[in-house]
Amino acid sequence: MLDADYPELPDLAEIRVIRKQLGWTQRELAKATRLSQSFVNKIERNEADPGYRTAKGIFQVLQEAITKKKRHGLSKTAQDIMTMNAEYVNSNQSVEEARKLIIKNDFSQLPVIDNGIVKGSITDRLLVRLGESGRVSRIREIMEKRFPVVDPDTKLETLRHLLDEYHAVLVDKGNKDYGIVTKHDLLKAMK
Repeated sequence: MLDADYPELPDLAEIRVIRKQLGWTQRELAKATRLSQSFVNKIERNEADPGYRTAKGIFQVLQEAITKKKRHGLSKTAQDIMTMNAEYVNSNQSVEEARKLIIKNDFSQLPVIDNGIVKGSITDRLLVRLGESGRVSRIREIMEKRFPVVDPDTKLETLRHLLDEYHAVLVDKGNKDYGIVTKHDLLKAMK
């Protein structure tokens, strides 16, 4: 019978499972627990008995890492999920250049940026509506409203609300340099 000083721990086989769920190597677990990598390896292969206090320490480190990972997941920001260097077109470029860039990169939208200033946007949906009319030659003649611009520390919840209304959100990295967050980026971050 266990007394209060020695509560029951999970099975030692769980160490490997939890470590892998965290994306840690044995070396990273060894460093976090101040054990040797070879000892961690032996514990995971059931070739060594770490003793109660050592096992408890390992599980505490793993639990803290899980808690930290969950907390970080809830506190992710635009800079954590953005595509670093947003591809863009300028308003003087031809509609055909924008069409080619969208097709080549499999984009749904592009910001229109002139000399570091966000002017508007262009989407694949707009280009499909235009068809092959040929009546419009420059992006400035057809561009739609600009995407909102946010700071790098903007929380995911705010991005989610903005992406309900817009195709994308630009992230101001300073010096007229922008990252971009799309609905696809947000979906990946929410997994």
